Amino acid sequence: MEKRHNKTRARNLSCGTACSKLALAALLFVPSLLAFKHLANDTKVVKTTEILKIVQITEKPRPRELVKIYSIVKSHRPDIAESEAWRVSEVILEESLKRDFDPILVLAVIQVESQFQYTTVSPMGARGIMQIMPDTGKFLTERRGHEIGLRPASFRPESLDDPLLNIRLGVFYLHDLKKQFQNLNHALIAYNAGPAEIQNRIENNLEFSDEYATLVLDKYQRYKKTKQPTF
Repeated sequence: MEKRHNKTRARNLSCGTACSKLALAALLFVPSLLAFKHLANDTKVVKTTEILKIVQITEKPRPRELVKIYSIVKSHRPDIAESEAWRVSEVILEESLKRDFDPILVLAVIQVESQFQYTTVSPMGARGIMQIMPDTGKFLTERRGHEIGLRPASFRPESLDDPLLNIRLGVFYLHDLKKQFQNLNHALIAYNAGPAEIQNRIENNLEFSDEYATLVLDKYQRYKKTKQPTF
């Protein structure tokens, strides 16, 4: 019995020594672990702050002309999302510069034609934001399809309800009419009444109304006088 008792005491002493070593290791290790976690969190905060600073520095302000176009689009269509209004504005500016047009003039045409409504259909069948006839849209797509990524075979009248496509085709059409008639007023009237009709009247010295051109140019002047907004 006495020997068995001695062995138990030895075993307890051994266990006690092991526990003491573990406790000492924990005391040494835990503060280091906590310090590492704190450092890692601080590093994440620093990195996040650096990323935000980089984004803020690299974000370029939008061109003043684009901001003005956006303000006019948004004033007529407050119901559409800002991202959509910016995209429409960007396409108006891009296509106008490409065709050597003042984008404010394109805005005036859009206002007179559809008041910026995407799916407007006229009694004659003209569609979309720049009111293009389906036959004209198909013809323009055959000429410009490779530029805008639309195959003529896939064109449908409903395609003109897409404001971005409609603007691209409409500005291109107006550019062609200006080249044909060498006169902005005649080009605007032809855009509304059809180039064949206006060409026939010019060749036969027949009168034609300039009411449409007057409406567009009046709206154009009003837009030009609009103060530059700030965002």
